[in-house]
Amino acid sequence: MATKPHDLIYGLDDKPPFGALLILGCQHIFLMSSTLVLPIVLVTEIGGTFDEVRSVIALTMIACGIGTIVQAWRWRFIGSGFVCPNLCGPNFFIASMEAAWLGGLPLMRGMTIVAGLVEAVFSRFLHRLAFLFPPEITGLVVLMVAEGLVTLGVSKFLGINFSGEPIQHNSVLIASASLLIMIGINLWGRGNLRLYSVFLGFACGYLLSLALGVIPWGTLQLVLSSPWLALPLLDNSLDLAFDWSLVPVFVIVSITGALKSFGNLILCEKVNDEAWQAPNMRRISNGLLADSVSVTVSGLLGGMASDTSASNVALSKASGATSRTIAYMAGGLFILLAFVPKIAGLLSAMPPPVMGAILIYVSSFMIVSGIQIILGGGMDTRKTFVIGIPLIFGLSLDITPALFADVPDLLRPLFESSLTLSTVLAVLLHQLLRLGSTSR
Repeated sequence: MATKPHDLIYGLDDKPPFGALLILGCQHIFLMSSTLVLPIVLVTEIGGTFDEVRSVIALTMIACGIGTIVQAWRWRFIGSGFVCPNLCGPNFFIASMEAAWLGGLPLMRGMTIVAGLVEAVFSRFLHRLAFLFPPEITGLVVLMVAEGLVTLGVSKFLGINFSGEPIQHNSVLIASASLLIMIGINLWGRGNLRLYSVFLGFACGYLLSLALGVIPWGTLQLVLSSPWLALPLLDNSLDLAFDWSLVPVFVIVSITGALKSFGNLILCEKVNDEAWQAPNMRRISNGLLADSVSVTVSGLLGGMASDTSASNVALSKASGATSRTIAYMAGGLFILLAFVPKIAGLLSAMPPPVMGAILIYVSSFMIVSGIQIILGGGMDTRKTFVIGIPLIFGLSLDITPALFADVPDLLRPLFESSLTLSTVLAVLLHQLLRLGSTSR
């Protein structure tokens, strides 16, 4: 039986009043919208029209909303029962772009369905792999998920898109003001004000961005010219294609996404249980199956593949509200907004410095949680190597990726993500060094 942490205002089974529920759901929507730029880039790159871009964004939002709701279910075989929302998955972007270049949106949709089915199969065997993920490795996974947000958050905070660009002072000003408001409300806010720290920081950042011209006028014109209501329809939306040559790529990306979701769901468990000791593999398995539903629905509808959002999980911790009814509200609103292009466009135009402030704010909680999990069971020399070596190589991959440019093609998939590399190394070292200890 989970022990509700003392710092949670609304736990899993609590039901916030409707007004609070609406604002808490909107906070999650802000983060869920942060990657809607990816379908814009993808469809534009293959020569898609504005209507196609808008439709793919809307269909992706519907799939993410469905995934968020299904994840909050606590059924026998599906759903973790946690607030672990879905967003357009950055992990899938490169593979989706490759499929779209080769065979257009039909091939992207077909291969996305393959990725969803692969994760569904993987989820059914996860509980048998519990011995591979002791607490120190699960903590490492959480830590590396958070580390993956650091570069993105800092670059948005500073207003830098490419290496060598100067720091944008307006971006720093907007991001700093937003971040300080979120921190101040979280530390010194009275009553339930802490629940709305991200919402208030977001509002301040948006107003400052408008005042300082950080949001381009052209973007505002597109938002203002969008209709209030529209059906997200695509020509030939039911056309699907398949290419055997892309199967290995999408299998690897699917497993990588599953590992990220594995870390997110572990963090959900820890956030909701003050006496947490080890992951509930059956519950996480059901959570991965829910995630696979979201990915598969993305392909069936015609949107981009989705992924669970680490920043949203950390937001639940930061705001002190983890009630699963928040997931129902956020998922339902995200689906509803897919039919309101004007509002969806406003969300997808989130100013980069505001996004950076939010990512840094929530990543702080995730990093500390990962460290707490790693150290929770005590450390010895063997665990030092099991955690230290993978962490070193994972960080080096993100800091200086050129070091691994000559990695053999057979091993290349391991080096596509620092999360994948560090997790695989930790699992291998754990088994190897445990075997050595047993033999001795």
